[in-house]
Amino acid sequence: MRTIHIKTLVLGRVQTNCYIIKSPESQEVVVIDPGDNENIIDKYLKENDLECKAIFLTHGHFDHITAAAGLKALTNAPIYAHEAEIDLLNNPQLNASAYMGDELSLNPDIRLKDKEEIQTAGLSWSVIYTPGHTSGGVCYHLLDHGIIFSGDTLFYESIGRTDFPTGNHQMLIDSIHNQLMALSDKIEVYPGHGRPTTIGHERSNNPYLYNR
Repeated sequence: MRTIHIKTLVLGRVQTNCYIIKSPESQEVVVIDPGDNENIIDKYLKENDLECKAIFLTHGHFDHITAAAGLKALTNAPIYAHEAEIDLLNNPQLNASAYMGDELSLNPDIRLKDKEEIQTAGLSWSVIYTPGHTSGGVCYHLLDHGIIFSGDTLFYESIGRTDFPTGNHQMLIDSIHNQLMALSDKIEVYPGHGRPTTIGHERSNNPYLYNR
């Protein structure tokens, strides 16, 4: 039986999954990819007496970061992102916010490295560096629970697109094969858009992983 609670809020113009993760031992949570509507996120937190301790960004595209600064202002939670994503986060052209009528520039409080471990909200996390969708994309592995939050790296029977700035198709395929497909089939995958999946399902059914 799962011992953590995962709330999914689907937010913004492109229906991005924002995840709120809570351990059973406390009311502290981690928010992953607050893509829009910080007031909706904050309302859920307040209604459930939850305290946001960290804001994790899987990558810097506008649809995953639009509410990050606002949520930080409301909760005082630090923003985490990979060190290779700083230029994209800071540049409205690179993060595509300039083309959506709202120029976003964001500086994370904590710059992450591959395989870095994080202890926050009563949970243990490991950073999995998976460049390809963007140069600084990561997945967050919830250690001891067999769960990965994959952002736009890996979807149900699909992968992230690579035609945006800093994207690289071969790099993305290599990241998935080397970093994610090395994991157990039982690992659950919660992506940035769409339904959850598992490593085993994608290993057997994802058509993008067969042509390298």
